[in-house]
Amino acid sequence: MAGKHGLGARFFLKNPQVEISNLMSVTPPSATVETIDTTVHSSPGGVREFIAGLIDAGEGSVRINWIPGDAADIALAAALAARVVEPFRINVPAATLTRDFIGNCVVTGYEKDDVVIDDKMTAVLTIKASGLITEVAGTATGENPAP
Repeated sequence: MAGKHGLGARFFLKNPQVEISNLMSVTPPSATVETIDTTVHSSPGGVREFIAGLIDAGEGSVRINWIPGDAADIALAAALAARVVEPFRINVPAATLTRDFIGNCVVTGYEKDDVVIDDKMTAVLTIKASGLITEVAGTATGENPAP
């Protein structure tokens, strides 16, 4: 059976690195390429034509078990309020050892989910990647440092 579970994923923010605890899930940013319309009156068949533009490194998200006032809650709220570019590192299980996604981001959201009577409290951090994201081999424990 092919596939690999994500148990052991980790998320780090800031420099020096701060590991965000109580991690439930992490979605690495996904890059997209902008398109630029180059259609002219003489385009064959009246069909639009395009060229590739800039790459947008994308957005990512981190879902945590939210514990109001704990270290993760305080760090994430402070990162949102700071409105600065911060280094980040996402460490995930891979075919062998781990893989790291390393880059810079702006924290664009920190949303606390509904507080319900019969379930855990959760929150979602949203990041916007700024610049290039590097993917590198990690270690067995994910302890390699971010740049």
